[in-house]
Parts: sequence; structure tokens; C-alpha cells
Amino acid sequence: MTGQVTVTTYVALVRGINVGTSTLVAMPDFQRVLEESGFTDVKTHLRSGNAVFESDVDLSPGDIAALESRFSDATGISAPFVVIEGREFVNVVEENPLVGESDNPSRLVISFLPGPVPSGVTIPDAATLLPEAVRVGSRAVYAWCPHGVSTSSIPASFWRQFGPAATARDANTANKLVSLVLPRLEG
Repeated sequence: MTGQVTVTTYVALVRGINVGTSTLVAMPDFQRVLEESGFTDVKTHLRSGNAVFESDVDLSPGDIAALESRFSDATGISAPFVVIEGREFVNVVEENPLVGESDNPSRLVISFLPGPVPSGVTIPDAATLLPEAVRVGSRAVYAWCPHGVSTSSIPASFWRQFGPAATARDANTANKLVSLVLPRLEG
């Protein structure tokens, strides 16, 4: 009897690429880095550093650090990665407590973290943020910015609590990634 290899779906989110001319990375190059790292069925989405892929090993923090290093060597861009197992990624997106308050998914932002939310996070007073809102989940921070992210009044000091790897995606992008993950989990 031959053993079956267990394959795990992951979502990789790269922080800060393709936001200016000094951080340009073509998605075929990003895909190639993942494939040359031994991952399979790699699909990228948009130019902001999103990928869904399969791995036959459970990824450790060391594996993710090695991936960041290979990415830097291949592209010349040093950027942190947030890599989340597929089912956990779906759960993080689905637990978004601000979905009912928002009416524009491009202004509903999920900031994904490389691990659980750190203890002792200080949340800004809700009344001072209105009409914006911010909520902290298990592995993400959710922000509703009805007037746009670039004009948000959520203080930078709040975001610094989550470290340099935290990376934001709007709900449109997060939901598209969920649609790429779910068939793999159900298949």
C-alpha cells in the first residue's frame, strides 16, 4: 500500500510591492519564486503580491523566512510575507465584523498579520474615528474607511503595534483569494 502525500493550501501576501517604481515585481517572477521553492499549483492575483499555492510540507516560520530570502535574491526587493494556511485565511476573511457596517468593499480593509494578534493592543476610541471603524480579530485587523484609505484618521501609532509584516488587502481582493482557496479545500 502506498502512502498518500498530504497537500496543504496556503495564501501568501507580500507587503509593499508594486506600490512605487522602486518596488516593481512582475507576477510571473513572484510565481516563479514560489514554484522554484517547491510549491505547486501556484496562482497569483493582481499585482499587489497575492498568491495561492499548494505545499506537501507544513510551513514553519523558518520556511517563510527562507521564502522571503529567495524572493529578495530573485527580485532585488526585500519584502515581508504573511503566509496563512488556506482554511485559516478563509476564516479570517469570514470573521470580518465590519461587513455589515460597510457599503463599499474597496474601502473595507483587512490587515493580515503573520501570527496571532499580539496581547495588549491599544485600540483607538471609536467615537474619535467616526465615521470610520476598526476591529481586531484573531489574526487580522479590520478597518472600514468610508472616505478612502488614504484619508483615514486611524493613527499610524495604532498600526505600528502589529509590526512591519502586517499587510492590508481590501475586501474585494480578500474575497477573490477566498474564491481561489475554497475549491482546493473542497476538492
